[in-house]
Amino acid sequence: MKIEVEIVTGFLGAGKTSFINSLIKESMVNGEKIIVVQLEKGEGKISSKLLENKSVRLIVINELKEVNDKMIYLIKKYVPNRIIIEFNGTWDLQELINILDEKNYREYINIETIFFIGDAKNLMLYIENMGNFLLPFIQYSNVLVLNNTDDCDNIKIKSTLDILRNLNPTAYILEVKNKYLFNASLKESKILDNGILKKIKIKIGNSSNVLRRKKE
Repeated sequence: MKIEVEIVTGFLGAGKTSFINSLIKESMVNGEKIIVVQLEKGEGKISSKLLENKSVRLIVINELKEVNDKMIYLIKKYVPNRIIIEFNGTWDLQELINILDEKNYREYINIETIFFIGDAKNLMLYIENMGNFLLPFIQYSNVLVLNNTDDCDNIKIKSTLDILRNLNPTAYILEVKNKYLFNASLKESKILDNGILKKIKIKIGNSSNVLRRKKE
């Protein structure tokens, strides 16, 4: 059973790390093992309470080129069910996707979801001034999270939503008032898989991993 990979991207300060904390809290099931790979140098921290749980491990990688060297090693050492990658919004997302699509990774992983976290206060400005660079992040994403809507009036929110829908008509858009409401917003949206089918899948995956290690 392949490892599910989720990529969380967006510019510095948009709320990526806070979102990952909430994503894990709202979707993790018993027996699930998660690696969080931070390809980011922001101020946010992965929750110490999550890291106290030995099922969640944090790995910091400083350069994109190091991914190729370290990812297979991490997969074989920790045998995770999920990998969540926090990706620097100033790097080339296509380069990361290309790395993860290489033959030696395709055997182990599948990119499940790409989340783009945008700050409603300045996202339109970024799109206007950095459109060519920013567009792939929005267009490749399955879920667009518009954070800090509490700080914007309805006109600005509507204009930003219209732009996002135009750039990526198929993505799910999650509006969040502020980072402290990520948990509640994710729970209310019901977009995360944390039900009985996932629990069964994790048990089957862990059993397969044990058998594979015995054979090795």
